[in-house]
Amino acid sequence: MKKVKELMTKDVVTINKEKTIVDAAKVIDERGVGSIVVTDDGNIVGVLTERDIITRCVAKECDAAKTKVSDIMSTPVVAIDPEADILDAAKLMVSKMIRRLPVLDGGKLVGIVTTYDLVKNVSKGKRKEDSLIYLAAEYEVF
Repeated sequence: MKKVKELMTKDVVTINKEKTIVDAAKVIDERGVGSIVVTDDGNIVGVLTERDIITRCVAKECDAAKTKVSDIMSTPVVAIDPEADILDAAKLMVSKMIRRLPVLDGGKLVGIVTTYDLVKNVSKGKRKEDSLIYLAAEYEVF
């Protein structure tokens, strides 16, 4: 079984928790990502997703130019070790109902792995639907 470190993206987009939602949205747009890892003095304190921005700011009519990332980010951070098997990553994502996992090595951010990374890897020669079933088949959370 492959390890998380073999699939993860090493160039993780981060933002300081004191930045505004407008700042974060610009970074998301410029970098073409769906989420940003939120930091404070180099430590991971949350994850901000496009969905967080929509549901916790836009839908609530907050002032995105004044609202801090820390006000709407998702916490606590669920992370995984780079040496973990990809099946363990898939189980963790299913159990926590998340699509992105920061990868920490000794508390240091070294990457991020997404459901897309997992599906892309296990779906070689298979239909995407089959690969999702394959990943979750041995883990019953339903």
